[in-house]
Amino acid sequence: IYRIIDKKAQLVRFTQNKIQTILNSSTARRKIILKARQFGVTTNEVLRLLDHTLYTANTTTCIIAHEQDAIDKIFRIVRRAYYHIPGDIKPRLDRGGGSRYQLTFPDINSRIYCDLESRGDTIHRLHISEAAFMLYERFIATIQAVPLDGYITIESTPNGLGNFFYELWNTDASTYERFFFPW
Repeated sequence: IYRIIDKKAQLVRFTQNKIQTILNSSTARRKIILKARQFGVTTNEVLRLLDHTLYTANTTTCIIAHEQDAIDKIFRIVRRAYYHIPGDIKPRLDRGGGSRYQLTFPDINSRIYCDLESRGDTIHRLHISEAAFMLYERFIATIQAVPLDGYITIESTPNGLGNFFYELWNTDASTYERFFFPW
C-alpha cells in the first residue's frame, strides 16, 4: 500500500528487493546492518516501522538520524508513504497532522517520529540510521529508552575503525542479529 520515489524519480508502489526480503524474513528483536549505499535498507526499515505504528495501538516508534539534514530526508519517506495510503484504510492523523517530524494517530494512541536522539520516552520500535556517523552519547541515550522486549534496528555504512559502531559490530557477545550487504 506504500508509495516511494524510485531511482528513476518516479512515484511507484513499494516492492521488496532481495536485500529487503532477507531483512524482512528475520524475526530478531535486535538487528545490526552493515551495508553499502543504495540498497533501500533505510526505506525498508522506515516503511516497516510506519506499518507497525499505523496498525498497532499504543505504539511509540522512533527513527534516529545521524545529522539534522538526514531527519528531513528520512521523514519525507514516512510522510509520502502515509499520504498515499488509500483513504479507506488510512488511520486518522491528530489535528494539524502532527509536527514537522512526527505523525500522531489519536484513534489508536500511536505515533512515529524522527530526531537526533530521544530521552525520557519509552520507545517500542527504534531504527537508527547511519549509526557509525552519530555521537555515541546520542546513541546510548536513545537505546536506553527501548524496553528489553522492544525492537531495535541499527544500520550504517562503514566509517573506519575504532568507532562505537565498529566495536558493536565486532563484539562476539552482541545480542544483535548481524546482516552484511557489501557492494
